[in-house]
Amino acid sequence: MRDAMNRMLFALTILVLTVSAWGAPGAQRVAWAQAPAIDFIGQTTVPESGNVKSPQIRGRGDAVHLAGSAGSGDNNFTRYWRKPADGTLAFTAPVTLGPAQGQPNYASSDVTIAPNGRVYVVGNNTGDQTIYLWSSSNGTEWNPSDRKVVLRGGGFRVYPHVAASNSRLWVVWNQDGRYRYRTTTDMTGGGGWSATNLVSGRESFGHPAVAVSPDGSRMAVAYAVSDGDIYVGVWNGSGFTERRVLDNQFYLADPTIAFGPDNRIWVAWRAVEDRIYFARENDSGDFPVSQLDRAGAYGTVSINVDPQGHAHVFWVGNRGDGWKIYYARQGSDGSWGFRVVDPGAFVVAGMGAVTVTDFAYGHGVTEHFSGSGLATRYYLFRSLGDNCLAQSITIGNALPGTNPPVVRDPTVSGTITPSTGCTPAEQRVTLNAQDPNAPAAPWSGAYNVPITNLEQCTQTVNVQLRANNRSQFDPQWRSVTFIADPQAAGTPVDAAVDVMNPKMFGVIASTFSPVAPAGDLFSEGASAGDPGYTRINQMHLRIADIGDCTGLKEYKVLFENDTMHQSGVITGTFAGNLSVPPQAPSTTLNPGETLFKVQVFDRAGNSFTLPRRMVYDPPGAGGEGRPVMNLSGTNLTTDTNTLSIMRDLIINTIVVTDNLYRRGESSPTRGYVNVQTPPNTSDPTKQFWGLWIAVEYLGKGANAETAYPPLPSGGLTFDNLRWQPIEVRNAAAGARVRFNLFDGVLDRTASSPTNGFGPDLTKDGTYRVYVKALDGAGNASAETYVTTMHLDPGYEVVTIRLPIIAR
Repeated sequence: MRDAMNRMLFALTILVLTVSAWGAPGAQRVAWAQAPAIDFIGQTTVPESGNVKSPQIRGRGDAVHLAGSAGSGDNNFTRYWRKPADGTLAFTAPVTLGPAQGQPNYASSDVTIAPNGRVYVVGNNTGDQTIYLWSSSNGTEWNPSDRKVVLRGGGFRVYPHVAASNSRLWVVWNQDGRYRYRTTTDMTGGGGWSATNLVSGRESFGHPAVAVSPDGSRMAVAYAVSDGDIYVGVWNGSGFTERRVLDNQFYLADPTIAFGPDNRIWVAWRAVEDRIYFARENDSGDFPVSQLDRAGAYGTVSINVDPQGHAHVFWVGNRGDGWKIYYARQGSDGSWGFRVVDPGAFVVAGMGAVTVTDFAYGHGVTEHFSGSGLATRYYLFRSLGDNCLAQSITIGNALPGTNPPVVRDPTVSGTITPSTGCTPAEQRVTLNAQDPNAPAAPWSGAYNVPITNLEQCTQTVNVQLRANNRSQFDPQWRSVTFIADPQAAGTPVDAAVDVMNPKMFGVIASTFSPVAPAGDLFSEGASAGDPGYTRINQMHLRIADIGDCTGLKEYKVLFENDTMHQSGVITGTFAGNLSVPPQAPSTTLNPGETLFKVQVFDRAGNSFTLPRRMVYDPPGAGGEGRPVMNLSGTNLTTDTNTLSIMRDLIINTIVVTDNLYRRGESSPTRGYVNVQTPPNTSDPTKQFWGLWIAVEYLGKGANAETAYPPLPSGGLTFDNLRWQPIEVRNAAAGARVRFNLFDGVLDRTASSPTNGFGPDLTKDGTYRVYVKALDGAGNASAETYVTTMHLDPGYEVVTIRLPIIAR
């Protein structure tokens, strides 16, 4: 009992909290792929159905049978409705069979149909503590006066339900915390009733549900118990053999039961924690459980099985968007079709039935609360009954072991197996779009379709069949998805391949650690440069998956003659520093351009090869790799904005030559583009990538430049500076190079010189600026251009205004 209380408390908690978990232990989830198409025909209010609680519905042949206790207040009557035509909404006027006095929640009625077609109705009259029974040969002729007594007196009974074979009747109800029953072999119900017996000794909870197999050989009761578990009692000739269906950590309730055409038991129920379950009896008599949906249910979850063995489930559900009508039906391949309908009012207590004629019709009823009060609402769904469908579709040319299947060919081919009982005359096979006007072909059970869009990853083979006894194609399609990743595609491997200077901060991790404050140490060299140059025997290779259908697997760096230099594995994206391939295999890397290839493979085995290049430009032992800045031909002036720390150097003239770097020279076929101006072809005196700038603060004194002479001086060297690399995209006369005076500035006035100013408004005065030329590899010129700048009192510092975020 303590366990039951714990689960009940847990269930109540779940009603307040949102549950994110899907499955329950011991229950597999149902896949909705390949779902049968379901049409919603409409809904209507059943005539004269006011005040009915827990309306009950059954289907047989092309007729639908409905029972409930209708009236007002506690003054109610057992009524029976019949709808004779499958595809219509109209019910006949009800037959009022007799009184069912008392609170309508408990004075309820039920209906069933025996295998031979005889219709039985029971009504619970709590006013005189009697369960009455009426019957009709087919539901069209009734004699309300010919009512039979199942039992009278003996206590307060609720929720009676009736089951009928061709040779026995059962009435099951809930009384005094137990499920109880009576049975008789008098098929009129007029006598021979057994004593009242227990279905189970367990404490009852809610309605029992009853069913008889189509051939009448089996009868069973499904019920929930107060512990929150679901059980089935199977009639053994003298009583019920109890079988547990599910006992998990959730609180389970409101089961219903049905038999399939193979006489196997099906059960459906809900968990208070917003889950819908069903189970089908297996050969061992066990009930493997599946979770049908992650939705709440208000009342019963009603299950029925059609003559083809397909289950139909109906309930009032809620996925967080309000209470709606839920109808699910199973296809011939075990998949489920699904339809949700807005009833337009508050509804509870759904019950369903199924009939199959030219189509499979799903019928449902609910309690429906609107402005006129409580009434019974009827809902009609339709789907194809005797289907002619593709039971299975194979992808025959998929790569072995791939799931989902991967196709490398420009076509997709495979086989089609029709559903049981279907002999196809024609097949229609389309790719991606389900086009009912696409050309059809005589049935062969095989297909071969060109893949028209080779760049689309996920593609779908759709199959529609026409049976040889039908003039029209089955409106339902069956589909299977596959991954198209053909080598014949324009880009067989979707990857971005970048080869770049490994010293580039802000793009990739540098090969040396950054210093604080920001800036480069003179002895380490520049931390930026042109992507196509490197001063060390390393290059940074970055390979990014940009949507390859199967994902990247491997890379190879090849020499120009396709021999291997290096290879590695790719998991998602590869980024790392590799050695630069020498100009030829089995040789030493020499300064200058080296040409190579990068080959990338995806998991389907496709590959593509990209030519790449890198310029190896070390500084050289004698400085031969460094740019040379002609100071006599270089003139840089400073801007006149003395009230900002953001300053410009203005290039009047600059003359720099370098052994390898050339502005504006590109190799686009090898992934390298240089857009700097002026290009080397028009001005060979601009062979530099950018400037390396360092700043020192000399104070406010009138003789600051004399007091603090240029470095090296006073035990300080260029290594005490912090150098800022700045690309100069345009080096023509008049071009400006912007930098921040405070970035890494060396304070020469401090007793112990330090680097970097924060947002300090007291550092007006004189600043000395050192400028060196940088080539693309980050080599700095030996020559240094020196100039001064001034910052006046009242200057502004750079500020960043962030938005205020209220929480």
